[in-house]
Amino acid sequence: MLTPAQKHFQKVMAERHGKTDEQTDTARTAHEQILHRLRMDQSALRKVQSDQAKAAMKRQLLPNYEGWIEGTLAGGSGRQDEVITTLMVWAVDAGDYALAVRIGRYVVSHNLLMPDRFNRTPATVLVDEICDPILVQVKADDSTDITPYLAVLDDIEEITANSDMPDVVRAKLCKARAFALRSGTAEEQETALSLLRKALTLDAGAGVKKEIDRLARVVKKASATAGSVDGATDDTGNASAATDTGSGGAEPASAAADGIAEQPATVAEKTTTRTRRNTSAKARSGAKSGGQTRKRKAPTEKTK
Repeated sequence: MLTPAQKHFQKVMAERHGKTDEQTDTARTAHEQILHRLRMDQSALRKVQSDQAKAAMKRQLLPNYEGWIEGTLAGGSGRQDEVITTLMVWAVDAGDYALAVRIGRYVVSHNLLMPDRFNRTPATVLVDEICDPILVQVKADDSTDITPYLAVLDDIEEITANSDMPDVVRAKLCKARAFALRSGTAEEQETALSLLRKALTLDAGAGVKKEIDRLARVVKKASATAGSVDGATDDTGNASAATDTGSGGAEPASAAADGIAEQPATVAEKTTTRTRRNTSAKARSGAKSGGQTRKRKAPTEKTK
């Protein structure tokens, strides 16, 4: 572990190393020292066969380069440096993805060359080395939640968006991001489905067909449910609108209704009046007829 003074010295020397007009003997010596340290640590790592044990060793070794990392990133010169490119991979192996992304952004933006043993571009290495272990977790257990990796994966997508890399490698990134989004909101699930289809387009052997079918059903069901809810809301809204319209135009509607109601009432009154008149007329007529009959019968009785 570096002392604060050693860390500060590394940081200053890394910043100076990146400036071509300040290549002093001290700066060159500092770079040679940090490169020598790297060679010694690599030699120790080669003696270990277990990848997990190597990862544990790298977690212990990385703090010894903290000052160099900070100074290089702060300087931002883009000067070719095997130390910083190697440490990017070490950060991935150690599981420190946040540090790997920080270094990776610098390395990719300046298009630094990876050491010959990698035989890949920095962007390809970054995607490969981070996506592979994440996808292994999913392969081991399909229910594994890789949502915590989403921020890192999105950063990698941003960093490498304009970088040239094999389609198979790009498909890995699409697949990893899709699996990190598949359990999210409806919108995130739609994005995940789109990413899975893109991964399949880039690599027919990406192994995402079953997940595409499953997620397509989920998205379709969610869309149908949302449509039903929206339809119910619209119906309610229309009903309210109709009520509001009726309330807003209450006077004309009431007037029209009253007008319609008055006409039958007037006809009924006229009919009732006519009926009364006819009844009265019949009553008067009947009374007259009855009187005449009685008058005719009276003489008959007298005759008898």
